[in-house]
Parts: sequence; structure tokens; C-alpha cells
Amino acid sequence: MTSHSTSPLRGALALLNVRFILQQIILALLVFGLSVLWLRIPDASAIDVIGSVLLALIVLAVAGIGESSLILRLSGQHHTLSKLLRGALLLFIGAALWLGWSVLLQHLHGDDYLRAGYLNSRFPHSLRNLFSFEHILLCFGWLWATLRWIMAGIIAVFVFTLTASIRPLRAIVRALSSLSYWSVLILGTASAIVITGLLLEWTPGQGLTIEMLSLVLRLSVAMILDATIACFLLAILAVCERQTDALYLTPAGTPDESHPRTEETP
Repeated sequence: MTSHSTSPLRGALALLNVRFILQQIILALLVFGLSVLWLRIPDASAIDVIGSVLLALIVLAVAGIGESSLILRLSGQHHTLSKLLRGALLLFIGAALWLGWSVLLQHLHGDDYLRAGYLNSRFPHSLRNLFSFEHILLCFGWLWATLRWIMAGIIAVFVFTLTASIRPLRAIVRALSSLSYWSVLILGTASAIVITGLLLEWTPGQGLTIEMLSLVLRLSVAMILDATIACFLLAILAVCERQTDALYLTPAGTPDESHPRTEETP
């Protein structure tokens, strides 16, 4: 178990490995492939509708149980059916909350043009080039994106700790108060958005074959980058959960697991 004194970043780097990142990518690709297959099922007959419903349930089960399994493995917890089902249910609730939050922000985002025009008109004429309509509109876009991902971080804390921790409330407090977690969330998400956008917008312009190869490579790099940042955030949550559980399981006055419990005879 992670030592009590281990910093979240150092502990997360120790937990993070290529195998976990690949498992996360494979799970995402599997869910994506099943979702595409589900969308292609027609609804012309009752059998088609039944098949569509069954496949939808399979997609949800694979996504929820698969991600719960990865969370439990990263946290060093035993896999039980009840934990997997609880984790899947929490994931679905978290996804629904984040979708509702995104819809609310999208509704507020619709008046950005009016806000940007009003704020631009209130600045002195000498500052309107700096605080231009386009710059203010861009700031609003980053504001809504920041609020969206902060809520995603809060939801991730609750889902992860309620799935894996034996002391979820204390683990939630530890994770929410972790400067490392929020720093990686904000900086990592911003980097992923900027770099992914640059990768997807750039085209070599050397013919269809080169462009298709370039697209595959750029999508692969973007996917690996995004998965690595997401897995690093999960690893930080796992460190917070492990440290909280270790404090609860280790009786007061006993040596830490990183220290020897016996001394050599002189």
C-alpha cells in the first residue's frame, strides 16, 4: 500500500504504467465500436428493436463494469460483483450529472455574444483593441470549458472514491483538497484540448494516401495523450484513496509499512 508520506504526484507516477493506459484505450475503443454497431441496427421490426435494446445494455455493461474493474485494480481492491455493479451505477450517475451540467453551461453559453458586445462597449476606446469582442468571446469560451472540466473533476472524485475506498468521505475530502489533482486536471485538460485541436486541424496536403496515414497517426497520438492524462488523474485519485485507507487500517502507534517492524540483533 502507498506510504502515508508519499506525495500524490510521486505516488501516481509509481502507479501509472503502460499496461493500465493500454487497457483504458482498449476499453474506450471497444465501447466506441459497440456503440457504432448499435447505431447501425435498424428498427424496422420488433426483433430489431429487441436486438437494439440488448446491445445497448451490453454497451452499458461493458463500459460500466470495465471501468469499475480498472478503478478497483488501480486502487488495489478486490473485485467483487457488488463492487463492480456499484461502480458501474456510480459511473452512469456521474455521466448523467456531467451531461446535465454541460447542458446548463451550453444554455448559458448562448448569450456570450451579447455579453462580449456589452463588455467591449464599456471599456475605454484606448483599451478596446486589447479587450476586443473576439478576445472577450474567447475568454468566455475558456471560462465555460474550465467550469465544465472542474465539475468533471468533482464528479470523478465522488465516483472513484465511492467505488473503491473503504472510507469514501475522508478520501473525497483528501482528493478535493489535493493541489496536485487540481493542477493536473486544469493544466492537463488545457494541454490535451490545445494539442488535440492542433493535431486534428493540421493536414499535410500531400494527396489522399498521405492525408489518411497522417490522420491515423494524429488520431493515435491524440488518443494516447488524452488517455495518459486521464489515467494520471485516476492514479492521483488512487493515491488519495490508498493513503486514506492506510490511515484507517494502520493502528495508531504502529510503524509505517515502509519502515522495518523488527530490528537486527546487535
